[in-house]
Amino acid sequence: MKRLVIFSVFMVALAWTQKTNYKGYKLLRVTPQTKEQLAYLVNLSRSPDTKGWPSDLKTLDFWRDPTTLAQSVDIFTDNGALMEQELLSKGMQPSTLMDDVQSFLDRRQAENTNSIAAGSRFTETYHTYEEIIDYLNQLANSNPLVSVSRIGVTDESRDIVTARISSGGGDTKPAIYLECGMHAREWIAHSTCIWIIDELSTLYGQIPEITGLLDRFDWFITPVSNPDGYVHSWLNDRLWRKNRKINPSSPCIGVDTNRNFDANFGGVGSSDSPCSDTYGGPSAFSEAESQAMRDILLSLQGRAKAAVSIHNNAQVWISPYGYTTERPADYAEMERIMTAGAAAIEATYGTNYPFGPGSEVLYFTSGTTKDYVYGTLGIVHGYTLELRNTPDGFVTPTTLIAPVATEAWNGIKAMANAIV
Repeated sequence: MKRLVIFSVFMVALAWTQKTNYKGYKLLRVTPQTKEQLAYLVNLSRSPDTKGWPSDLKTLDFWRDPTTLAQSVDIFTDNGALMEQELLSKGMQPSTLMDDVQSFLDRRQAENTNSIAAGSRFTETYHTYEEIIDYLNQLANSNPLVSVSRIGVTDESRDIVTARISSGGGDTKPAIYLECGMHAREWIAHSTCIWIIDELSTLYGQIPEITGLLDRFDWFITPVSNPDGYVHSWLNDRLWRKNRKINPSSPCIGVDTNRNFDANFGGVGSSDSPCSDTYGGPSAFSEAESQAMRDILLSLQGRAKAAVSIHNNAQVWISPYGYTTERPADYAEMERIMTAGAAAIEATYGTNYPFGPGSEVLYFTSGTTKDYVYGTLGIVHGYTLELRNTPDGFVTPTTLIAPVATEAWNGIKAMANAIV
């Protein structure tokens, strides 16, 4: 057993080898205090590619977007000194969250490796795609509540796998669908889905609330909805976001699958440039990953009472719509559920989750899961849950997996309990 642990640690360390190096890159935090400062940051965040950026910047990525006054904004850049000067010239006072992003990634690598070597629970450390699939298969083989199915295959021939946790009741039982990891670098999202799978499958019959939720709903959970991107984030580029689609007309790789759904596809908040992190692809549902989620939800039509896509790290509970400020006809019901969910999250550790339509509480988006789930499939409770914002951005430490997953799961349980 000891030899196996050592080998596992070696493989994790090997997988972490960085081919994209972020030495010298910085993560800055700034808080807009005036409408002019907020408008400047919003315009900058919406500028495609390098158009509208300060000169000599090659990389500019908002890890937490500007939405309201007095709320922090996190900016990742290859030229921290220049960006700091730019922000200071606008009257803002930037602080540095990461002085050298690569050094930060290396430290997180060591922490995860050491946690695994020390025998930390599977659910409290980060794992490769292969390890997650093995975990799901072992769970399905040992636990009668759990079954695993392939819902799609990626361009690089990896299975997109969904776990079904069910206490029985047939194929007409109401269902809840959860999806994690559509954006590859958001590892805490994958871990949150794994946490929920573990809770449902091991605590049934022991915790009355869990028992009640499983007796009432079948749970379908896809913990790695973008396998190719996730593998790439382990082996090549920790901060990779999109899938790994080869774009024939461009040297740039990947499609943002959360802009690839048939919900105002190609509209505001998505890009038609393959080099953009929000490139929506050549057409709606052109990608294996979005097709897989569409198909499983179509198979659950009439049963699915809620579908939640889990991301990080904006710390907000989002309802439709993302592409218009017009509120859905069912918004009062959505608001009731989000109020219950956000209250349960805050009651856990005091983390405040704003909530509301994406166009109001975050930014404009088109082609997203929540808008397709509600607008096309008619599932009223179609949401995006953006997990807790921390100074670590998309590189949440292993020590925060349990608290972040616990509060999110409490919110989802409150949502499920409140659905009538």
